[in-house]
Amino acid sequence: MKNKFSKIFLSALLLLVGLNACKDNLEITDPNRLSSTEFYANQDQAVAAVDAIYNALIIDGMYQRITPIYNDGRGDEISSRSPWPFMTGFSAFTVPATDGALEIFWAGHYIMVSRANQVLENVPGIESVDADLKERLLGQAYFLRALAYFNLANVQDKVPLILETPKGAEAFYPSNAEVNLTTVYAQVKSDLEQAISRLPLTYNNVTGPDQGQEGRATKGAAQSLLGTVYLYEGDYAAALPHFQAVVNSNQYTLAPNYADLFSQDPAVERNNTERIFWAEFTTSANSDFNWGGDPNQNWRQFLALTPTYSQGDFFDFYPTAFLYNEMRKEKTVDNKLDPRYHATILSYEPTEGYTTAYGQDWLTRYGPGSEGNYYIKKYTNAVGGTDAFTAGFNYHVIRYADVLLMYAECLANTGKIGDAAKLVQQVRNRANLPNREAEFAALSLADFMKQLEHERIMEVPIEGKRWYDIKRWGFLNDPAKLAELKAHDFEFNTFAAGKDFIPIAQTELDRNPNLVGNSAN
Repeated sequence: MKNKFSKIFLSALLLLVGLNACKDNLEITDPNRLSSTEFYANQDQAVAAVDAIYNALIIDGMYQRITPIYNDGRGDEISSRSPWPFMTGFSAFTVPATDGALEIFWAGHYIMVSRANQVLENVPGIESVDADLKERLLGQAYFLRALAYFNLANVQDKVPLILETPKGAEAFYPSNAEVNLTTVYAQVKSDLEQAISRLPLTYNNVTGPDQGQEGRATKGAAQSLLGTVYLYEGDYAAALPHFQAVVNSNQYTLAPNYADLFSQDPAVERNNTERIFWAEFTTSANSDFNWGGDPNQNWRQFLALTPTYSQGDFFDFYPTAFLYNEMRKEKTVDNKLDPRYHATILSYEPTEGYTTAYGQDWLTRYGPGSEGNYYIKKYTNAVGGTDAFTAGFNYHVIRYADVLLMYAECLANTGKIGDAAKLVQQVRNRANLPNREAEFAALSLADFMKQLEHERIMEVPIEGKRWYDIKRWGFLNDPAKLAELKAHDFEFNTFAAGKDFIPIAQTELDRNPNLVGNSAN
């Protein structure tokens, strides 16, 4: 993807002027930018327009920071200790609609939607674009719009479906009154079907300017996301063939070393056979931070999640005792802690060779008596103590191990627990855990699902997955399970019905008379 993003900066600047003014006397010509009517003229511009959609992945409202912390903070794996009331508020389900920071997520995702809509409207009419390339470009736009709406609906439920660029005054005030999670999911599924029919398994063998480029959306990414949508709806039978197609494509394998999944070394990242779709960040120290706004050649493109989670920087979040204890339950075949623990949690483990933090000796940094402390390690600079504000970890949106576990869940819930057990053990094998396939295959569905919950906590902790597992498994509506969550994380003590969504910002409701709040408003 790095050979692709060189075009994003310019194209994103051009496309930010894509919304047309409603009246001629309000139109202002910027001599430094092309208008949308002037821009879509050739193949290079069609490619640049799609590249600009990807640009939204790395701003604050998407995967730079807010989307990961929304998903992690509301689970029981981490708690917030931030001095910023916004962070402690959404983590404890108490953030008010009047908190202005709620606009960050909303704006970031609708930037992606807007850019995707422009591509879907304008690229089909560019005659000079190679036909196969055009299909791939449109497939990427459909996938990225689907991803944006999948996130929006999961976080805020009643979000307006904007499927074209506004053409008049009324279009600037879309309604969400008749919209809910099911409505948005239907559109997401439609977009993903369009994407699947247009996207290649890989760009290695295509002909065109995208040949050999990594990081673009693939058929496997769209199939994985479509399977996830059906899974979140509880439709295991419908999800099953999509996960099966990803596995049978033979495009992905589990990375040999789990810790390498969370390296910011570009060479290690390039050799990651497990990544299916990701947001790409770099270790650049350029002057302008990529929080949002107009991208430019001086953008730093760093992962702001790193200082947010790092104990040595903002330190806004920390692991719960529940996660710490859960990840220490089962030892490897050579009687060591699960290597996924060591990639996720920073703690003092001298018997296993873990005695440093942020490039310093643990006891020098934290002092005597600190041996029992623990912090977040995943996506942080805890290993080498590098500058958190130049963090270049690529953020996993979809990775193969998660697909295998979701596939296993679908198999188990459609009567094939034995096949599901094979997939679970495949994931466990990388962690050098005992072979328990036969044991798992003999479990009842209820017991298998209980075991799968543990396996998912081990494999995808602090990756934005646990919260949605909690929701779709019905834990929030089960008094006994909710009591467990409260025991895991004090923040659930202030959870209430309807607070499984984050409020729509009051400023958005004030601007748009056709917008209504959701259950959390």
